[in-house]
Amino acid sequence: MRYWWLLATLVGTGWAQQDPQFTQYMYNRFGLNPAAAGYAGAWQFVALGRLQWIGIDGHPRSFVANAHTPVTFLRGGVGLHLLWDEIGPFRTTDIKGAYAFRLTFGGGSILQLGVAGGIMNKSLDGAALRPEQIPDPTLFNRASTLTVPDVGAGVYFSLPEDRFYLGFSALHLTEPSLKDFTSTGRSRVPRHFYGTAGYTARLSETIELVPSAFFKLAQSQFTVDANLSLRVQPVLIGASYRLGDAVCALLGLQATEALFIGYSYDYPLSRLGLVTTGSHEFVIVYTLAPAFRLIPPDLGVRDKKDFR
Repeated sequence: MRYWWLLATLVGTGWAQQDPQFTQYMYNRFGLNPAAAGYAGAWQFVALGRLQWIGIDGHPRSFVANAHTPVTFLRGGVGLHLLWDEIGPFRTTDIKGAYAFRLTFGGGSILQLGVAGGIMNKSLDGAALRPEQIPDPTLFNRASTLTVPDVGAGVYFSLPEDRFYLGFSALHLTEPSLKDFTSTGRSRVPRHFYGTAGYTARLSETIELVPSAFFKLAQSQFTVDANLSLRVQPVLIGASYRLGDAVCALLGLQATEALFIGYSYDYPLSRLGLVTTGSHEFVIVYTLAPAFRLIPPDLGVRDKKDFR
């Protein structure tokens, strides 16, 4: 059975113009906030893929890849971010470069201020739309594509050894127009506001408790995620709750000191649970340490003396 009517309804409410959401947001800090560029203290590479609402025809598929590193002579960090997202006949490609200026305070705490700029490409195969209302005068029945500039900014604060972090960011600040996608010409990508926070409580040399939270606001729609993970090296297990939307299970493996691999599964709590078996997500994080030493990617910034 096909459920394109559901996607068409989401498009009509503007939901499809939002950025994709990832359950493993804690490993994509730079992707959510340009101010996090270089936060890990070394080159860090992240690849994150998501298959959402399995079982629904045209279900969302999303992929993120980014790389970032501190640069001493720039007094901060730089990075490159790529986002690819597909939902039914809609496709989005977003490419940005970012710079974060770093301020260091007593005790080793760090405050970073970041900006990002790049381009966003949106494409729509209008002929493939099958809306609930036929014909729908607000939708085109032809292929459309456009490329627009895109900018964002943020702030990121962290304590030594990544014991605590807190970040705020605003993306799509210019609200790029999607006038080619509707006959009214009023469609836009809304500004997105993100908040992320996390804390690491060390219970022993090999056991850590890691709570974290995520907040997103786009127009009048908002999302809140709360996660609690237990890390018993080299394994991580966790659970998340997305307000009114889903419960999630997470599993991770610190395969080597540099390589972390994670998986999550979302079970919907809404009526979508009647037509989908849930969502799957995979993440790979690879981090290189200064002086070619290897740093566990999920532990963030640490002094060299902390590594054995």
